[in-house]
Amino acid sequence: MNRVGSQLTFCSPQQILRRMAVERDEQNIVTNLYGLDDGLVETAQTLFFDGIISAEIISLKQNKSIEESQELSREFNYYDFSGEMPIVEIIPNGKPLLCDFGFDDLAEINHKLVGLARLNPALSIYDFIASCAYYPALLLRKDAELKIGRQTELLLWEQVDMVNKMLAANTRIRKV
Repeated sequence: MNRVGSQLTFCSPQQILRRMAVERDEQNIVTNLYGLDDGLVETAQTLFFDGIISAEIISLKQNKSIEESQELSREFNYYDFSGEMPIVEIIPNGKPLLCDFGFDDLAEINHKLVGLARLNPALSIYDFIASCAYYPALLLRKDAELKIGRQTELLLWEQVDMVNKMLAANTRIRKV
């Protein structure tokens, strides 16, 4: 078992928890969620991080056909950030944002985050996490919510503009 905690834990767009610890077993299955202020968890065995914990990033391009990916634009504000295409400004259109990097290599994703943050300074970090972790899982009919029983890698979103809850030019993602 390992336990990690942070200021915020993104479970779903409707459930962002403050000061939580996520406990996982050796198979990356979430076994419990603890409030750090509840006194129910032994904090001496918890790794604390500055940022937001979320489930793993999922690429729809790796899991759906090109035709299926193109159809996503009917229901979602879909952006494909795979390949060598330049990063573009994200224009809200009333649909949920869906971002696809085409891969799950965090070094490459972190490189692209710099351009995304510069072109989209008002991009909500919650909308962005949902766009590449929550909604792709939902579309693939997988557990989308970070909850007890879900098997997932945990990601830490560091150096986020926590005051404004925005993606920042120095935001980085790493596995925890």
